[in-house]
Amino acid sequence: MLYMKNTNIILIILIIFNSSCIKSQDDDKNKQDLIEEEYYSGVNKRFEKSFINRNGLFFDDFEILPTHIGPKRHEGREKLTRYSYHSVVEKENRGPKNNSVQLIDDNKTNYISLKLSPKQLHKKINGYRSELTIHNGNPELEEEWYEWRFMIPEEYELDEENIGREVSIVQYHYVRPKGEERVLKGPTINFTYLEQYGKNMLLLRYGIKGQDHAKYKGFDWKVVALDDTIEKGKWYTLRVNIKWSLTNQGYIASWLNGKPFTVFNGVDNKVYGANLYNNIENTFKFGYYRYWDNSKPTSIYFDYIVKTRTFEDLTGESPSMEALYGVQQDYQYLNDKDKPLREIKERQQN
Repeated sequence: MLYMKNTNIILIILIIFNSSCIKSQDDDKNKQDLIEEEYYSGVNKRFEKSFINRNGLFFDDFEILPTHIGPKRHEGREKLTRYSYHSVVEKENRGPKNNSVQLIDDNKTNYISLKLSPKQLHKKINGYRSELTIHNGNPELEEEWYEWRFMIPEEYELDEENIGREVSIVQYHYVRPKGEERVLKGPTINFTYLEQYGKNMLLLRYGIKGQDHAKYKGFDWKVVALDDTIEKGKWYTLRVNIKWSLTNQGYIASWLNGKPFTVFNGVDNKVYGANLYNNIENTFKFGYYRYWDNSKPTSIYFDYIVKTRTFEDLTGESPSMEALYGVQQDYQYLNDKDKPLREIKERQQN
């Protein structure tokens, strides 16, 4: 009898252990399925060439390494976009070294890897950086649409003291003319990555942040979008619509994997506010920038970057509520301002 009881106990333990193993395997499989079912907008398939640069259109899917072009060589060609390596620390002969910038082919896609190594401090413009910079292409400061696909790799690991610190992955930075007083801090638009509370987060900061002892003292940007479900080893697609302005007529709207990242309010997902410091076009920087060091190298991957003037140029579709927000219609009654008043009157009579 005692033998049978012990046998039953052992059998129950084995069943529980086996169930937990199966559950763990199922969880791993579900996680892998989620990673494999990644979002594709199809935008990059619209362009046949790996690099297009005309009429405000810019596209790079990183089949070849970008080429550095200095500002003097680019004079008179401001309608064309140019690359710069000035935010990459590890470089020589106008190009990267020590694998800080490299192309990777994983048989599925080509992508660019930007790696930030320990002690990679930029002495001229400060901070720890491995960024590429895109200049020019929009001298008239017209409305723009951007899209890029990025990944935080699985091996990304922070020191304990760096948990809770943001790192910039994409920034639109104002340009200060030489000799002019610096009155702003940082970019006016900044996408950052943050690990905190056991979550991996993507944040969007927007607005003008003033220097403490300058005329914009007290001006501050704010977090206007956040997603805390980012997974390492998974590709994400960000789409951004920007109207550039020195006033509150400027705005940003953003989508993450086809869904509004900035909040959809029933009409649109635009966040308004000034996003320019002067009439000089902001630069677009992609890759890591942070003010703190890390003992292990960290990388970020970009599959492609697209910049256009219109939604139709970007997608080949006409903008619609369905295409933009996944809903059939907006508040159409706002076109008839008297209709809400009539509806209220009818309800009061009933």
